Amino acid sequence: MTKSLTRWEPRDELDLVDPFRTIEQMMDELWRGWPRRFWQDTTRAFLRPAMDVIENDKNLTVRIDLPGMKPEDVNIEVQDDTLIVSGEMGDTIEKEGDRYHYRERSYGSFQRSLRLPGTVDADKADASFENGVLTIVLPKRPEAQPKQIKVKAQK
Repeated sequence: MTKSLTRWEPRDELDLVDPFRTIEQMMDELWRGWPRRFWQDTTRAFLRPAMDVIENDKNLTVRIDLPGMKPEDVNIEVQDDTLIVSGEMGDTIEKEGDRYHYRERSYGSFQRSLRLPGTVDADKADASFENGVLTIVLPKRPEAQPKQIKVKAQK
């Protein structure tokens, strides 16, 4: 005799009648496992490398995790005030005779984009790649940087 596990729902413990509970349960079931459910066996997982955007008085810095990639495999461009980072990630070579028993590492094309504020000077951007992390530093225009105003004493 086998039993299947049933997911516990705290709302089921309430004695209140909720006309929307059935709809909520259907939506929960629909979205559980998204997006993996819709891409199984038909296409690769959607690649979206982790990205941090940091701002200080002088720069806007973008960091993107790209483990296992080389600098020459990454494309960086600015189009209409939008930073676009793209490339091909992961091991795409499958040797004849190899059978994967378990495959968790993602591979394929990726693209990340970020709308840049008008305060950055994209022409002076600098990019570096270290330990699988791409760092793009976009300096702010001089007029966008904070200015110190000296207070003079009256005589």
